[in-house]
Amino acid sequence: MITSTQNPRVKQVRALQARRRAREQEGLFVIEGVHLAREAIAAGAPAQLVLYTEDLDARGRGLVNSLAKLGAETEAVTPPVMAACSGTETPPGLIALLPLPNLFPPSPIDLALVLDGLSDPGNLGTLLRTAMAAGVQSVLLTGDTVDPFNPKVVRAAAGAHFHLPIQPAAVEDLPALLEGLDLWLAEARTGPAHTRVDWRPPCALIIGSEAHGPSDAVRRLPLRPVHIATARQTESLNAAVAAAVVLFEILRQRGLP
Repeated sequence: MITSTQNPRVKQVRALQARRRAREQEGLFVIEGVHLAREAIAAGAPAQLVLYTEDLDARGRGLVNSLAKLGAETEAVTPPVMAACSGTETPPGLIALLPLPNLFPPSPIDLALVLDGLSDPGNLGTLLRTAMAAGVQSVLLTGDTVDPFNPKVVRAAAGAHFHLPIQPAAVEDLPALLEGLDLWLAEARTGPAHTRVDWRPPCALIIGSEAHGPSDAVRRLPLRPVHIATARQTESLNAAVAAAVVLFEILRQRGLP
């Protein structure tokens, strides 16, 4: 059992929780709790290390055993050690380190989501969760978008990381990456309303920064603006809400599964 917060394993987890550079250098990220552990197992994602407290319930212990069968090293830890490792106010009793997923979109794709300069981890996580539910096949992150493996993003995405290809991209590479797709930029009060667009052809939806909108580089792309009609004039909708509204209209037009 690990009883010291100075244990090298604990220091590794804390570094991965806190620093993007550590995640990129080690090729690992952190998941917390039974829900994400269950999603990892369902996806066959091999954990490298699992830390758990001995008061974990039977369901949680079953997940630990399943992760061990996938190749994970498992270590019991004391509650203070778990609290030191966790990024939440209420530590979940189970933390795992996993390799950064390396998922590839199908070829060809007919629905992509481009997120340009999003800075809020909760928004990004919600967008990833929504994208998976709406059938998005590829998510491209441009500009200064927050690290998709930031712990707050991972928690908010609720397992989307194990199923959805997520790729950083330079804006200048988007035309090649999205070849054959119509590019639509969500903007307030510009272009047709989202319900007036024919979303059946292959397309990519671009969502800009919450505070500043899309970058100038994105605006130079050959794109079309689209807005969401609202009952009353508002400055804009939350980025995650706007994406959800448009993505589920696309899903509706293409036929719900």
